[in-house]
Amino acid sequence: MQYLNWLVAAFSLLPFSLIAQDNWQQTLKTQLEQMEKASPEKWPPHVKTLKNLAEQNPGEWLLQYYAGWAATQLSFRSSKSDAESLCDQAEPFVKRALELQPENTETLTLMGYWLSARINAVPTRGATLGEESRKYAEKGIAANPDNPRAWLVKALNIYYTPKLFGGGKQKAKSAVDTAGDKFARFKPSNALAPNWGQQVYDMLLANYK
Repeated sequence: MQYLNWLVAAFSLLPFSLIAQDNWQQTLKTQLEQMEKASPEKWPPHVKTLKNLAEQNPGEWLLQYYAGWAATQLSFRSSKSDAESLCDQAEPFVKRALELQPENTETLTLMGYWLSARINAVPTRGATLGEESRKYAEKGIAANPDNPRAWLVKALNIYYTPKLFGGGKQKAKSAVDTAGDKFARFKPSNALAPNWGQQVYDMLLANYK
């Protein structure tokens, strides 16, 4: 009887664990779908939800990744007065995702993207953070040469680096073209795999038309 009670207890815990995991995955999926359709001014509640979800699941790199990405992305789409605060909010999640997945092309790329957001918030940081951002993009490319987001971050970094320092529109053209080719071929491995960047690329490409 004692063994039977233990067996029942063990099996009763297993579904709870699986349901808990399914819950954060479904919540994440829902948030991402809603954010894709929402305008920037409607993003803050979603960013908050993702941050809370990441804090509740500190060992899940994907939640850390998306919490950091959401605040970073909103930083680019916000006023200068809000951009810095959003970069600060993104920082612990971006760094935690990279800590959990130090060789992952997506976490490396996000680190480069977040550094670019910090430059966007305070342009004078470009002299010190620009090279670091590009290095992370290069690491992302080395980890997976077919990752379009890594090429996009590299292209953005070169594009916005002054021509005097080896950047500029024409200098970035090769990386922009490569990013476009990678986006055209890219297919996410599953519904929660990182799949952002196409709209950012389209806006960058528009500058060449």
